[in-house]
Amino acid sequence: MSAALAACSATTPPALSFDVALVQQRGDIAVDRIQLRVTNTSSSPATLTAASFSSPVLDGPADWDAERPTTLDPGRTVDLPVFLPAIRCTDGPAAPEATLTVDGVPTTVSLADALDVLERTSATACDREDLASVVRVTASGADAGPDGSIVLHLAVEPTRSGEGSAELVALQGTVLLRFEAGSAAPLRVAVAAGDAPSSIDVTVVPQRCDAHAIAEDKVGTLFDLVARVDDREVVVPLQRSKDVADELLVLTARACGLTPAG
Repeated sequence: MSAALAACSATTPPALSFDVALVQQRGDIAVDRIQLRVTNTSSSPATLTAASFSSPVLDGPADWDAERPTTLDPGRTVDLPVFLPAIRCTDGPAAPEATLTVDGVPTTVSLADALDVLERTSATACDREDLASVVRVTASGADAGPDGSIVLHLAVEPTRSGEGSAELVALQGTVLLRFEAGSAAPLRVAVAAGDAPSSIDVTVVPQRCDAHAIAEDKVGTLFDLVARVDDREVVVPLQRSKDVADELLVLTARACGLTPAG
């Protein structure tokens, strides 16, 4: 969508106009980041010194961490990385809008979200809240398994109180790792609030072994957990630390024969 900016002076300069849209690249997913894609659709250059956007699904504004001003020549497009604040679970429309500070003047502009990034993010937040009311599931570690496999350890920590229950249905593979059973690993684990903590081991194997895919990986260690809470299926990213992600990449390279066995 386009928004126009105009300034008045003794000689009125040409109006500035921009197309602004939300996009999320593969590398953004793991770090809760979105890109503000700004295109200068006017015939004059413009200098951006700040940018942010807001939405009812965000717990506050999301600001571009501008290290330096960015000058946009006519027709030029730039992606501004914006880290998201806490996400709200809401059924209302995302209705995002952006604020650009152009040549020192802040102006609110329309913001397109054609891929419904914010609505999908809010829906995931709702799923996370529903599952977290019963149990927290994380990837707690990984070890080398037999015959080039990797054993992924899941920590299952039910809430200490409450009456909720859930079923851990399956774990879905990634572009880098799959399961011995195929693209998904069935779990079929029933959990109730107040249960004792437990663990699940899942065997994964490399889905691809090209060195650049492992070295440049962005989402290959981001598994999706499928669960059922109150007869509703939810799909949430499996929580894992950077240490666990790094260990999975090391083990993948070793299983592919790209590094010596330790």
